[in-house]
Amino acid sequence: MMTTNRDAIGEIHTYGVDVKNREVYINEYDDSGETAGVDHRMVQNFVKNVNFLKNQSKEPITIHMQTVGGCWYSGMGIYDAIKSCKCKTTIIGYSQVCSMGTIIMQAANKRLMSPNSIFMIHWGQSEISGYYLSSQNLASFEKRLGLKMVEIYAERCVKAKFFKDREDSTSKVKAYIKRKLDKGDWYMTAEEAIYYGFVDGVYK
Repeated sequence: MMTTNRDAIGEIHTYGVDVKNREVYINEYDDSGETAGVDHRMVQNFVKNVNFLKNQSKEPITIHMQTVGGCWYSGMGIYDAIKSCKCKTTIIGYSQVCSMGTIIMQAANKRLMSPNSIFMIHWGQSEISGYYLSSQNLASFEKRLGLKMVEIYAERCVKAKFFKDREDSTSKVKAYIKRKLDKGDWYMTAEEAIYYGFVDGVYK
């Protein structure tokens, strides 16, 4: 029994997956112990774990996440993997869920935050260099990605108490979120994130 438990713990820490309990851990640390954020290694590991679990059965999957954010493209890879999963998914955010992590969270069927965690959304950062015409093309493309981000948020937030009380349409929700983001990073407590519809509840 002790060996079995040790193997299960090793499975979680090494691969970020608890096969028996159908839980996946989004790990943003590299082998050196330094934070790497949402990157290509994270999406590759996550897709492998989710695909393995969904091929085992159609039972629900729980995803545990803490992240300061990171690469849009890698994050959307995780987002798409969750959205396309036929199993019901619950994602639980701990400590801080920021930037790209908040978008990933929108993919799950059920979105929860730990009681004392924080939630932060913003327009993000760009690092553009190189041939000037190509740089302009990338800047234009990233502007479209920003609008896609707002669309993802609004689709889930439109049913929240704050926007329902205002009887806001999805387009008005988008406009509200844009105005907030134009003022800088938008920090929320878990309860505030629930109020605005970015998450569904508090994990206890």
